[in-house]
Amino acid sequence: MWPPDPDPDPEPAASSRPGPAVPGLRALLPARAFLCSLKGRLLLAESVLSFITFICYVASSASAFLTAPLLEFLLALYFLFADAMQLNDKWQGLCWPMMDFLRCVTAALIYFAISITAVAKYSDGASKAAGVFGFFATIVFAIDFYLIFNDVAKFLKQGDSADEPTAHKTEEESSDSDSD
Repeated sequence: MWPPDPDPDPEPAASSRPGPAVPGLRALLPARAFLCSLKGRLLLAESVLSFITFICYVASSASAFLTAPLLEFLLALYFLFADAMQLNDKWQGLCWPMMDFLRCVTAALIYFAISITAVAKYSDGASKAAGVFGFFATIVFAIDFYLIFNDVAKFLKQGDSADEPTAHKTEEESSDSDSD
């Protein structure tokens, strides 16, 4: 097995010594805690539904629509790993919530449009399946952008309430100084 073990003398199987951590591809996988979170489950569902929709469009006569699910699959994977590796903390110059919000809004709209077209215009089973999975993807993306919107709105309201008392004090000070 590669890489070779540093210790050529293997220990008996009855040993209770824990094995070394498995390096390599396992380091690229998102942590279990992130995948169990709501955002992790939504991103995982988005990527799985996008991949299934892409495969259905490849097998259907509506293959003109396969680019959108492929791009959404790749973007969902990128955001899955970016959130799992906490790239939003490392790259402060990017507005991650806005990029994620725009990704989800455009994906929901595009999936909705191509799903309606695939179901209504094409008669083969793969096109119908792609349309149905596209509708499921539309729902998942819509839930995601709704939750992102609520988080951003909460953050903005929190920022406004912190600025409000200082603005109120400034108005009181200016009115007091005018009355003298």
